[in-house]
Amino acid sequence: MLSISIAAVALVGFVLFFFVLKRLLRMALRLAVVGAVLLALLIGALAWWWYSPSGGTTNQNKGTPARATRPAR
Repeated sequence: MLSISIAAVALVGFVLFFFVLKRLLRMALRLAVVGAVLLALLIGALAWWWYSPSGGTTNQNKGTPARATRPAR
């Protein structure tokens, strides 16, 4: 009688352990996917900032005319 109750408690313990383990693995997988997406967004934002033209440095000669102007009469 004692060995049957011990076996039942052990079986319930194993079921609970694997249930919790499955939930933990699911949560870890979701966390890893969210972390990968956030890391990709951060890398994309940094690349966009790094390669984007800075304000005003794209055309150094903005203030000069394209051709010489004639003097006013």
